[in-house]
Formats: sequence, structure tokens, C-alpha cells
Amino acid sequence: MKNFRFFSVLILSVLCFSCTTKEEANISFEAMNTWMTIKVVGGKGTKKVTKDVEQFFKDFEAQISTTDKNSEVYILNEKSCNLSLSPSSSPSLSTQICSADLTDGVFDLTSMALKMADETDGAFNPCLYPVTKAWGFTTDSYKVPDPQEISYLLKKTDYKKVEIGDENQIAFPSGMMFDFGGIGKGYAGDRLIEFLKNKNLRYGIIDLGGNIQTFGHKPNGSPWNIGIRNPVGEGIIAGVSINEGAVITSGGYERFFTADDSNKYIHIIDPKSGMPVDNGLVSVTIVCESGAYGDALSTALFVMGKEKAIEFWKSNEGEEFQFIIMSQTQADGFEITYTAGLKENFSILLDVDKINIVEK
Repeated sequence: MKNFRFFSVLILSVLCFSCTTKEEANISFEAMNTWMTIKVVGGKGTKKVTKDVEQFFKDFEAQISTTDKNSEVYILNEKSCNLSLSPSSSPSLSTQICSADLTDGVFDLTSMALKMADETDGAFNPCLYPVTKAWGFTTDSYKVPDPQEISYLLKKTDYKKVEIGDENQIAFPSGMMFDFGGIGKGYAGDRLIEFLKNKNLRYGIIDLGGNIQTFGHKPNGSPWNIGIRNPVGEGIIAGVSINEGAVITSGGYERFFTADDSNKYIHIIDPKSGMPVDNGLVSVTIVCESGAYGDALSTALFVMGKEKAIEFWKSNEGEEFQFIIMSQTQADGFEITYTAGLKENFSILLDVDKINIVEK
């Protein structure tokens, strides 16, 4: 393995710009419940282009937010008819079908999310919102739902019952609700890179609070060096270098609460049980081309657990992605498992208990 130098508390990438660059622009702001940093290089007018970036994300967030009453997704969820979502609701409501016409962006995102649900056999599920909401992860009003409530709500999360029609139409049973939090940042990153390329920007990096995406190549030909956060401590634990692509990480450390029963519950929910995942994993990092694909897949593999994630990767003949899985072996101990495609550009910076390389 090559050695790399990384210096970041969170996931970070280092830009090395040529002195021949015409114009460099940096912008940082808060959107989609995270802190975002965009760094790009282009010709004259680059700084003017980046002024549109913050508005780009805020407009997109305004479309897919589950809590903004004016957002398209919020209104879509309201159309689910069965707003009480309680076991005492009338059984007849389950036979009602709701429909809506979506704007191009939300329709495309919905279609992609449902495709990822099919590909991962439901480990990624964009229709899990009723359960996530019951746990309080959407409002930070955390609670442990009653098992009967979880069982009832799970019946409202079957993504296979969603029908996508022509001309941006969607139909779904009453009581179903959508949440694109597990794919939205990656999708937005993909669309932003398209926008920046169309504006003739040469290269750059976007950091969307743990989602790192790059485009273009630095003039000196060196790769982007990206650090992966220590999931239970300070600093970074490993690093990976890429050219153009995405490095997306999901972890139980991102959002969690400790309940009155003294148990820790993370925000990543198992779609089959309706319970927060508890399989020994602490983070999953996906390295691939598409931000949306990596975003959904990092959640899905976290849900699958290490062994099923390895099987899933081995069955992916096109090798569209590589992964880095971290499991906690003790209070501050780690086991790191990564795929063979990362052998030449992955570096472990801290002592770990065990290192596994997955070959096909």
C-alpha cells in the first residue's frame, strides 16, 4: 500500500492548484442538514458561477425535505391519505391508492431510489419514512416505539407497491411515505457536477458533510487524497486516493441516541425489522463514480452487514464500486475489510486489530 499524508478532523481532501490556473473559487454554507464546502477551478468567471451553488442546493432541499411543508416530498407524503399511521386506523384505508405528478428532478430521484431498493433487495428503502419518523430521527424527538407500532408501520414501507408511470406520474398505497435522505446528497452532488462541467469549470471537489465527490484532473496529474473519519474517535483512520469519482461514508456515529433502557440506537434502520442496525459495523465507505449510487449503497451495505456486503460485491460483475467496511472489535479497536480494487490507493493510518482484503 502507498503512504499518504492526511490532516483532517472530518473527511477532507486536499487541493493542489497549478500556478497557471486562471481562477479558483471556494464556498462554504449549510444546507440539507450539513455543512458543505465546494472548491473549484476554471477560467474567468468561475467565482461568478459558484455564487449559484448555494442556491442550487437550497432549491433542491426545498423540493425533497420531509419536514418543510412547502416541499414536494412533504406534499407527496401528505397525499398518502392515512395521516394518523396508527394501528387503530381504518383497515379500508390500506386499499386506497394515492397518485401525484412529480417535477423532473424529484421523479428522477424517486426512480433512481426505487431502482437501488430493487438492486439491494430492500436493504436501501426510500419508503421507510413512517418507521424512521416513529423513532424520532426526523425531528430529534427520540423514542423507542412499541413493537406493535413498528410491526404496523412496516406494512406501510413496501417499495415494490410503488408504481412509476409515464409523464412523471407516481402511484402508491395510502400510508406510504418517502424519504430521500439516504440518497439525496449524492444525487445533488451528481447534478451539481453536471452543472459545473457545463459551465466549463476544469476540476474541483465538493464535500457534502461526509459525501466527497471530485471532477476533472489536477494539472500535476496527482490524485485527490481523501481521509476517512475515525468512527469512534478524533481525526481520521484511513485514506483513499481517487481521480474522478465519489467517496461516500455512512456510519452509526453520525446520529444516535441513548434511550432510558441504556441502549444506543443509531439512525440507520433495518427495513426488515424496523429496528436500528446493530451488527457490529461502525462505518461503510463506498468508492465509485456516482454520488447517488454510492450514497444509497453505503446505507445498504451497512444494513446488510459484513458477510452479506461481501457477497453483494462479489456478485457485482461490473465492479461498479469498491468498499471499506469498519467493524468495532472493542472500545477503541477496529477490524477493517476492504476490496481488492483499492489495494494500490488505500492507506490505513492508525493501528487496527485486523485487516481483511476481499478478492473475487
